[in-house]
Amino acid sequence: MTTPDQHRIWLTDPEPLEGAPDGFAQVIASLVPASYPHVLVRLEYVIRDSRRVEGPYGVRVQQAPDVPVEEWKPVGSALVRDLPLPQLERAARLAVGMAVRTPEGAPLAGGMRSVDLAVAEEEIPSYAEQMVRERHSDVNPADGPGALRRWNRLIRLAEVRLEYNHAVAQGEKAPATVVAEKRGVAPGTVRTWLHQAKQEGFGETEALSLTDFARRYPDAFSHVRATPSGD
Repeated sequence: MTTPDQHRIWLTDPEPLEGAPDGFAQVIASLVPASYPHVLVRLEYVIRDSRRVEGPYGVRVQQAPDVPVEEWKPVGSALVRDLPLPQLERAARLAVGMAVRTPEGAPLAGGMRSVDLAVAEEEIPSYAEQMVRERHSDVNPADGPGALRRWNRLIRLAEVRLEYNHAVAQGEKAPATVVAEKRGVAPGTVRTWLHQAKQEGFGETEALSLTDFARRYPDAFSHVRATPSGD
């Protein structure tokens, strides 16, 4: 059986949780790891208020659904121990988090959809570096002081763009002020940086499919590929 070069992910539609208060829903991410194409890992997440991803509260490892019975392999403790579960959980959580809301703020169903490029705050540094490498491949910080200054400036602008996106996704009414307080500068400085970020190719909030995001930011997204839930 051919080994795929990307994970495959299916996301279920958000389902209300029985007995839970309004605003709670469950989403299941089913993931076939690229390096273990015969395995399906199911991770159960809770979505709070159509925005916040919590969990996972359940993990199940089983045979992948498209593997013929004659090719089944045992799913035992050795396999579970060898699976890169932290990396797989990160990929699944990111897919769920990106698919929870559209740029307009409406809840999304599962599958391959356009999503807002707003990432978890702790992921911003790695995403910013990947964005700089993708858009400015000619800049190498090891080439000397001038190149290092240029690199650091681009990193700052990319981070500010992502921090602003994150604040917008969190529903902040004054996202530039939120970023300014975090960085110890005036909101006007942040708006200047955002303008400069756009000039450097880090433009307005981007709408990308999960597939496009995986293609453009493979290191940050662990080579994730979304698969429509109807397949």
